[in-house]
Amino acid sequence: MHLHISSEESNGVRTVHVSGRLSNGGAEELKRVCGKTDRLRLNLSQLVSADEEATRLLADLQHGGAQLVGTPPYIHLLLEARRKNT
Repeated sequence: MHLHISSEESNGVRTVHVSGRLSNGGAEELKRVCGKTDRLRLNLSQLVSADEEATRLLADLQHGGAQLVGTPPYIHLLLEARRKNT
């Protein structure tokens, strides 16, 4: 399964939909799509996997105020583990 990233804006909130496998190159694309915005929501309900760099980026975005919705249990565990180790 390939990575697919799309975004939409509504009422000042940018929602970014991520589906597939998020890895090194995809993390850079996700960072670019997220851009600079004060209100960011990441819909991860279709995310299948994330490597270490991608998990780091998701954690950084969340720490910066992004709302993560639909986070698969496996990805949630990776983010929790990263949070405990920092």
